[in-house]
Amino acid sequence: MENEFSPATDHEPDGPALDHLLHSKSRILRTKLEVLASEIQARFAIWDRNLDRLNEDKNHVESLLGESARLARYHLREPNEATRFRDASLQLDAQQREQDIQCWRDVVQVMRDFLNNWEVHEQAKNRSAFLNHAGSRSENAL
Repeated sequence: MENEFSPATDHEPDGPALDHLLHSKSRILRTKLEVLASEIQARFAIWDRNLDRLNEDKNHVESLLGESARLARYHLREPNEATRFRDASLQLDAQQREQDIQCWRDVVQVMRDFLNNWEVHEQAKNRSAFLNHAGSRSENAL
């Protein structure tokens, strides 16, 4: 049984070798595309985990801030303690923005590689189709 990578017929004496070369390149490019897509998915998973952790930390800090502010009203805590929690909350917001920016930088870079490889893959497929079509025309002419 033939698979998509085995030559169906010999169009020229070096036809099978050329077919093998074109199909090998196509397989390599397809593998690169799969790896790049996997990298993009992995980066989004890391981003989600980091944002979840930052949100948990922020919720905890907000809770401590509320408790500290309440206790400061009754002079059971120092007012500057609430200020430290507000600062921590602002730092967590900044970290979240940094995670967003870093994720998109990573994804854009990988996406650029993905699109470049996709273009080369499509060109290889088109060359193969053209050569197969040109080879079948020359056989019909004989």
